[in-house]
Amino acid sequence: MAVFGNTLSGRAKPAETRHVDWFPYALMAPGLVLVLFATLYPVLFAVNYSLFKTQIFQQQEFVGFENYSRLLSDPRFVENAINSFIFVFAGVGLTWLFGLSLALFLRSQTWGNAVLKSIILIPWVTNQVVLALMWKWLLSGDFSPLGHILQRLDFPPFNPLISLTQALPTLTIINAWRAAGFALLLMLAGLAAIPGELDEAAAVDGASRFQQIRYIIVPLLRPISMVCMVTLTISFFNIVVLPLDLTGGGPLHSTELISIRLYREGFQNYNIALASTVTVFLVVLDLILAWIYFKLIRSRAFD
Repeated sequence: MAVFGNTLSGRAKPAETRHVDWFPYALMAPGLVLVLFATLYPVLFAVNYSLFKTQIFQQQEFVGFENYSRLLSDPRFVENAINSFIFVFAGVGLTWLFGLSLALFLRSQTWGNAVLKSIILIPWVTNQVVLALMWKWLLSGDFSPLGHILQRLDFPPFNPLISLTQALPTLTIINAWRAAGFALLLMLAGLAAIPGELDEAAAVDGASRFQQIRYIIVPLLRPISMVCMVTLTISFFNIVVLPLDLTGGGPLHSTELISIRLYREGFQNYNIALASTVTVFLVVLDLILAWIYFKLIRSRAFD
């Protein structure tokens, strides 16, 4: 009755004002400003310089999108893009497969498995220069331990890093081996969330181990697998140190990735306009791929 009385008398109940506590946002502000400066400013710098003709860091003439058209029509850049896509997508697939296989093998919590996990993580946390020098020594033909073993077995020594057809696959496999520890950690976290009763129930129903992995484990790991692939894709597209020290982009640009092209144009040729254009291309590519991956994560196919 009181409600009807208030309505009939034309008196509405005043809306409650919500008090916003700005103190937590003030505490976050310095870190947020630092992150924005470290990420947004370089992108804006690259976009700005990509629209000019430059002499080192001096902007000489506004050319609009001419640098982009020149870059996309450059046969060498097309080769760089093809190399990068092969290196990234084949490498991400191999890394995920290595990580899942190792996680299934090391799933149980034992002392020996803990030691093996630590050993597998070593390449991921080791400096990439050290890894590149190690693999160059191992694969350097006559002067490597592998070459010595092959000679003892009457096989001709080989160096795949100087082969036009073998250098890119070798680089891709080495990088996948390096990142397998990261994928292992994520896959182990995902497996820990899967109840062991599911495996037991599938085994009782007569499912083989392969069928359990194919129809139970892999579908349940899809969300975390997508997170792993997003992270590795962005990381692999922007990697410079390992391929630069391992192959240097050779032989004959057969392993020259977009990231290596960016490094050379910016820090060796001092072509800041072209380097900025490649940077913008990489940023847009990373954003598109991340958007696609997150759409897949949110889709019903990955529920």
